[in-house]
Amino acid sequence: MLALTLAAVLAATPAPVEAWSKKACPPPKQSPDSNVEAKYAEQQRAECLKKAMNKALDKVIVPLKKQKAAAFKEWMSLQADYNRWVAEACAAVEESNWVDLSTGERSMGTGYGFTEAECLQRQFSWRGFYAEAWARKDWNAIQQALQGFSAPATKARESLQSYRTQAQATAARAPAHVPESDEPVRPIAKEDWKPYLERLERAAAGPEALARRQCALVPSPTPDCAQRFSESLSAQMDFSDALGHQESGQ
Repeated sequence: MLALTLAAVLAATPAPVEAWSKKACPPPKQSPDSNVEAKYAEQQRAECLKKAMNKALDKVIVPLKKQKAAAFKEWMSLQADYNRWVAEACAAVEESNWVDLSTGERSMGTGYGFTEAECLQRQFSWRGFYAEAWARKDWNAIQQALQGFSAPATKARESLQSYRTQAQATAARAPAHVPESDEPVRPIAKEDWKPYLERLERAAAGPEALARRQCALVPSPTPDCAQRFSESLSAQMDFSDALGHQESGQ
């Protein structure tokens, strides 16, 4: 399958967050010659942004170790859970591009991993921007970015719900057993659908749970803090591309 275009990838990223990511880890200047090269470049940039995110988080978390031990522990626990959720959520978005819900088959190609890397970039960029703004107590910058996620969050949540519904229907009619095969396209057995659907459930539930804990750490949270923060995470988990493949029969 072809990789997403850069324009589509950045659609859910507010301008201030994208500016932060470009400053922290400039995108490649040269266009890749193949999907393999493109995937590698995006994976490298995702790693760069993860390091930049962690560096920004250290500015917030490390000073708390001696000053506010309880807050320090909660930040550390929250970030560990965030990292686990991001890894699962982005893997789920990637996998959705390779599962044909009309036939119940899974395929593979050289572009596998590209969407996951782009998803990680978006999440790490937002988390890094958020931490850096928090460290300098720039709550207005955070609020402006949160507002930018509102509209794309609605679309992303709808796409995830639609994808989950279709995936559940496909899983219900899946064969109990599938013969071993080295073919690049093969049916998914019923027992393999179970962990697939469970991961989708965790991906969907994560933003709300993480948002409540994040907003509990905000000095003066707004009444809609949890809703806004949840939207910021959901906005970057869009299954529209996977649904488009189902409709086009690709």
